[in-house]
Amino acid sequence: MSDSEQRTHHAYSPSTLQSLEACPCYIGQQSETPHERTTAGSRAHNVVESGEDDNRLDDADALAAAECIDFIAKRRQLMEEARTRAYFQTGVADGKEYSPTAVLPASAIPEIVELKEIYLPIDDLRFDDAESTTAGYVDEVLIDHTGEYAELMDWKFGRWAVESADNNLQGIAYSLGLFRMYPKLKSVIFWFKQPHLDTVSSAVFTREQVPALYLRVQVVVARAREARKSGNFSTARPMVPACNFCANIGSCPAVAAFACRVGSKFHPVEIPDDITPTQVLSGRNATLGMRLSQVMAVWAKAFRTQITNRVICGEADIPAGYEVRSQSKREIIDADKFKQVVLRYLPESEYNALLAAPGFGDIENIIKERAPRGSKKSALEEFQQQLEDSGAVAKQQPYSFLRAVTTEEKQTKT
Repeated sequence: MSDSEQRTHHAYSPSTLQSLEACPCYIGQQSETPHERTTAGSRAHNVVESGEDDNRLDDADALAAAECIDFIAKRRQLMEEARTRAYFQTGVADGKEYSPTAVLPASAIPEIVELKEIYLPIDDLRFDDAESTTAGYVDEVLIDHTGEYAELMDWKFGRWAVESADNNLQGIAYSLGLFRMYPKLKSVIFWFKQPHLDTVSSAVFTREQVPALYLRVQVVVARAREARKSGNFSTARPMVPACNFCANIGSCPAVAAFACRVGSKFHPVEIPDDITPTQVLSGRNATLGMRLSQVMAVWAKAFRTQITNRVICGEADIPAGYEVRSQSKREIIDADKFKQVVLRYLPESEYNALLAAPGFGDIENIIKERAPRGSKKSALEEFQQQLEDSGAVAKQQPYSFLRAVTTEEKQTKT
């Protein structure tokens, strides 16, 4: 079992604090089937921690993990250089005097301390639902030879930007935990690195700031604990992106109020103007709630379609960070030819075990995983081209849509 599977996460973990500050009623969604980006992120974290490649990662995620390993090495090198300078500036070690150019014995200057995935509670308080106000595992810690300065690092392999380090409660909580664990520390610098967004943010925290930072975290957790204990949503404050990842999105009256406003304006015949969140969420009005959910789904789809059509027709500018893409869905038109191409990559026993009916997803994932590092994308493209050339698949009518541009794609274009 992996470390991530063995760990019990704190009820108010550092990774949730930013969302809890935005809305005390926030509870993170739990899924039996993790999103593919969540799985890739976990594997990339393991690569950084172990230093060993995972061939299940595609080349982009493997490169992202390698960037983080390189980042640690560079930060450690700077500490090592400072430690080396201390050798020649000390002049005295182990009770003996040395010339400024002398090489001191290793015992003269303490070693740099490196910690990985260390658990950091910010206090020793005990509550009915948790031990300590908050606690979590930070990815990387380096403590310099003086023991008075440290650097903490956390890797984000998603494609959604996080709050900058100077205001990020996750980084603040980890820093508080390290100050508590190492009383000699005077200052720390916290780094958030997001390789896929080509972003690094950092902030310096000093021991003098601990009381104010600790109070901020205490208030956030106390308000969240009270909201969960009361079971009501009086303090709920809907906003993006917190609501997008909240398990309460379907039962929160504040979110329902927003949906009611949109629904009554978009489809007044089905959704009356005097509709209220209480009506929608009441079990006696399930039909009205279902109508509203359908209207919201229709509205969202219609809005995206309208914006896309206006952009394609030249009536509106392309939204910042997006581009128009065309895509054609693939359809298997000859199962025998499809199987013949697949058997060039997989043994027949494995092919038969994978799918009762031929499909793309699992097979393409296996082909990509087993391809050598650096050629995963080209191996997948080669497989897809062979399917098309053999007549095993055919592309349907292409359609256009707006798609967010990734950092890697921006860099390629420039």
